[in-house]
Amino acid sequence: MNSAPPSHLSPQRSGGAAQTKRLIRRRYAQLAVRDSLHPDPRTNALAAGCPADWYDALPSRAALAFSGCGWPAASLDPSGLQTVVDLGCGGGLDTRFLAERLEANAQVIALDLTPETLSRARETLIGVVGASARLLAADMEKLPLADGCADATIANAALNLATDKPAAFAEIVRVLRPGGRLVAADLVRVGPLPAEIQANPMAMAASLGGVMEEADLRGALEGAGLTDIVITDHRPFGPVIAVNITASRRA
Repeated sequence: MNSAPPSHLSPQRSGGAAQTKRLIRRRYAQLAVRDSLHPDPRTNALAAGCPADWYDALPSRAALAFSGCGWPAASLDPSGLQTVVDLGCGGGLDTRFLAERLEANAQVIALDLTPETLSRARETLIGVVGASARLLAADMEKLPLADGCADATIANAALNLATDKPAAFAEIVRVLRPGGRLVAADLVRVGPLPAEIQANPMAMAASLGGVMEEADLRGALEGAGLTDIVITDHRPFGPVIAVNITASRRA
C-alpha cells in the first residue's frame, strides 16, 4: 500500500485547506486595510533588493505596499516578454516594477487570493506608464488562465502559502509556454520549525507553516515538470531562510 505524501506537500489537514485559506484571506485583508503589509517597508524593501532610487520615487501610498522576502522581478529580463503572471501579488509593488519595464503592448497579470489586497494593489498601480496590469482574485492552485499563456511567472513570498504545493507548481507549469521561466523569492527551512510555530494555528497564514526544506522544494518543482532549477542567495529571515529561485518549463 502506498504511503501518504509528506504533510508539506499535501493539502493542510488541520481544519482543512479551506479553513487555512480563510485564515490567509483574513490576515492579509487586515494587513492591507491597516497599511501594515510589512513593518518598516522601506528598510525591508531595500534589504530585499528593491532599488532605492525607484522606491524613493514611489507615491507615498505605493511605498507602503511592500510585502515580500526578496525582489524577484529584478532577476527577470523584460526584453521580449509579452505576458508575465505575478502570483500572490500582495500590495502590487512587483507588478508595478515589471509593468514599468515591459513594452507598452505587454501585460502583467497580477493574482491574489484576497480581494482587499488586490484593492491595495490597484492603488499601487495608479499612474503607471508602461505595460498594462490586469488584477484577478484567484487561487494559485487553480489559475483562471489559459495553457501556455505566460512567458514568465514571478512570486514573492507567495509559494509558501500554497496549501497544495503540487497543485500550485503544476499550475505554474501549465500556464507557462515551453521554455517559459519561473522567478521567485521564497522561504525554506533547515529541519523542523520551532515547536511554538508548529503549534500555532496561524502559522500557515503567517507564511511559516507552509515553508519546506530546500531539498523537498526542489523535488516538488522538478516533479511538476520544471527544469534548470537554481536556488541561491540564502539569507536569514526570522526562523527560516529567504532564497531566490529560478526555473524553466521544458521547451
